[in-house]
Parts: sequence; structure tokens; C-alpha cells
Amino acid sequence: MDKKKRTRFRPEVPEAWLRRGMRVPFVMASILCSLAHAGSGADAPVLKKAAGQRKPALDIQVQGGGWGSARKEAIETVLKEVADALLVNLPERLAVPIVVTHTDGPPVALYGRGQQGEYRIRLHARGDNWHLYAYEFAHELCHVLSNYDENVAPGAAPTRYNQWFEETLCETASLFTLKRLAQRWESAPPGPEWVGEAAPLRRFFDLLISEGHRQLPHDAPLAGWLRDNEDALRNNPYLRDKNEVLANLLLPLFDGNPENWQALAYLNLDPADARSSLRAYLTHWYRNAPEAHRALVGDVLAMLELKDALAPEAPR
Repeated sequence: MDKKKRTRFRPEVPEAWLRRGMRVPFVMASILCSLAHAGSGADAPVLKKAAGQRKPALDIQVQGGGWGSARKEAIETVLKEVADALLVNLPERLAVPIVVTHTDGPPVALYGRGQQGEYRIRLHARGDNWHLYAYEFAHELCHVLSNYDENVAPGAAPTRYNQWFEETLCETASLFTLKRLAQRWESAPPGPEWVGEAAPLRRFFDLLISEGHRQLPHDAPLAGWLRDNEDALRNNPYLRDKNEVLANLLLPLFDGNPENWQALAYLNLDPADARSSLRAYLTHWYRNAPEAHRALVGDVLAMLELKDALAPEAPR
């Protein structure tokens, strides 16, 4: 069967060809849709061009139907804004296009590339719910930036015991993007139709960041939380009520230094990463990263009380 035509709802689909999608906050999305334009008219900012704003030379192609009232060109504009928020420099491998189509299921980045080598992403958002496009695409683009398809053999189910950490980073990318676009669009939306859209982005960010399940209990240090939950996450990386706790805590590492997103290009490069311990996985990330990005990985290790993994080996 032509792999391009397979969908994740078909029982015969090998899991290796698909990355299970992120959690779509469907209930919150419906609430936000009703609030999206509330109060946005009176305080609409004057549209002006952002000084020195740089757009990455990323080829994003929105294709197919299912987008409701949204124009494909408008969706592409928003997705490029997302990419611009996450990318300081364009990784060489992203010289190929990213083709985006609609799905009625969860958003997903497909493992199998297209016939021209393009990355394939499916989004659930539709209509003019720009906060959902930003939230979903940031997550899936983060997987692409993180070498999500490295060391995955076509036709074989991937075994990736540390995928939960990648899922966590990608949720952090969604939060970061919502916050960053809300700030940018307040004074410099990408076009007239996004004047006033900063408010829905900010409300959605505030709603997500304050969810009860994302808060680390006061009597549970993060290292203890990791010990209690890591086994479950290694067996099921999609336990959102768990990995979203860490996603909230990682956000400040990127808020103050957006260049840290460049470090994703050095994740998942070691063939042992699929089955290694989290300690080894993060150590490989640290050692594969250039000096400019090692501080971020060191901060993550310190946060998880794993920084002793970087101690030099004792002479034999």
C-alpha cells in the first residue's frame, strides 16, 4: 500500500510510520473559540511592521481541504510566524518543504517523508482559530527540529523510551510560541486580519499554563516527581498530565533565551538514545551539542538533579 495514503486510524498501519499526535485540548478549544474575539475590537493595536523582524526561509505548504473558512495563504502566514518564533537559524535539513494537511484526528508529524523528501504534518485546527494553529504547529515542528525520525527503521515499530522527554519539550515549544506571538502581535501582527488576535493567544496561554495537572505539588521536589513517574512515561510518552508538569518548568529556560531552541537539532542523534536511560539520553544531547548550546542542556540536567552525569569518568 502506498504509505502516503495511510492514516493512523487504519489498523494495518505500522506504528513506525506515524508519530502519535499531541493532546488537543478540545474542551478548552471550544471555550476559547467562543472567547476568541471577545473584547478585541476596542483596543485593537495600530498595525505596524516589526523593526528588524526576520523570517526564516522555510517552505511551508498548506494543502488539501478541511480548513473551514480559513484561507490556505492565511494559515501559511501563521505557521511561518510560528517557525519564526522558534527558529533563529534554519537547520540545513529544513531546506525541504513542510507539507501541512488537515486531520479530524489528533495533530501528528508523520514519520514517513513524502516522495520529494518533504516533512508531513497534519493539524486539527480549522477556521480562524489562530491560537490553535500556533499551539499545534509549534508542537509538531518541534518534533521535526528534534530529529524525531532519526534511527527509525521503515516498517518497524519504533522503541523510544525517552520519547516522553521530547513530547515534553514540544509542549514547552507550544507554550513558548503562544506567549511569544501574543507579545509580537500586540504591536506587529502579520497582517490586518490578525489585528486584535494577540488577546486570544494570551488567554489560551494563560489557560494552559494554569491547568491544575501542570503544577508540581509543593511537597514534591522535581527529582522525586521524576523517580515516581519516569517508568510510566517511558512506557507511555503520551501521559500528558505528567509530562506537562515538566513542560511548565522548562519554559523559563527558553523565555529568556529563545536561541536555546537551536539545541533541539542535537537531540536524538545517538543510536543508543531509543533505549537508554534518561541520564544517558540527556548526556548524549549535551555531548552532541556545540558549546553554545550546552548551557541549556546542563540547566535541564541540573533541574532534574542529574548533572553528576557530566562528571568526567575516573581513570582506570
